[in-house]
Amino acid sequence: MLVVERGVPGVRVVPLDQGIYILGASPDADVFLDNLYVSRDHAQIIREQQRFRIRDLDSKNGTRLKGDGQLLWSGDRIELREGQVLLRFETRGSTLTLNVASLVVDLRSRDVWVRGERLEPPLSRKEFDVVSLLFQKRGEACSKDEIAASGWPERSEGDVGDQEIEQTVRRLRLRIEADPSQPRYVVTVRGYGYKLSLG
Repeated sequence: MLVVERGVPGVRVVPLDQGIYILGASPDADVFLDNLYVSRDHAQIIREQQRFRIRDLDSKNGTRLKGDGQLLWSGDRIELREGQVLLRFETRGSTLTLNVASLVVDLRSRDVWVRGERLEPPLSRKEFDVVSLLFQKRGEACSKDEIAASGWPERSEGDVGDQEIEQTVRRLRLRIEADPSQPRYVVTVRGYGYKLSLG
């Protein structure tokens, strides 16, 4: 899979389950990258049995691989136009982590790292479910209804009060923010809900 780390709003993970993929700004591209610096047919990823290779398609702004040559290894980063678009290649079965500044949320192990330190003790279930929702929609405003559905799935009638959500967010900020009174990560969207800032 490709994990979008920068440069393509609204896209987070692109599965790679075919043989050949064209990455580009053309609507007909296999992996559509809506960015001014991306050529119509920018790069190609080829699956060879259980391995993947990448090659530039004579794009105007170039493709650079931060890894070992043109053979893709789990964790390799692919830069288009010197990092204007940044993708990370991950293999099936690897631990998928998405980075937001110095905050890392591991969606599989349910661990959270802040400034390189794993939170101990771990977040409560509700705290993790809330930060997980915000993390997966990072940069986007999440309504209180969305947060209630994610953090309180057992209460399907929608009877989660604003105060419960605010208390959970307050506890979350106490755990992950350097200064909870001036949050860097979990930002209030007045009259709507919260979002996880890209920092």
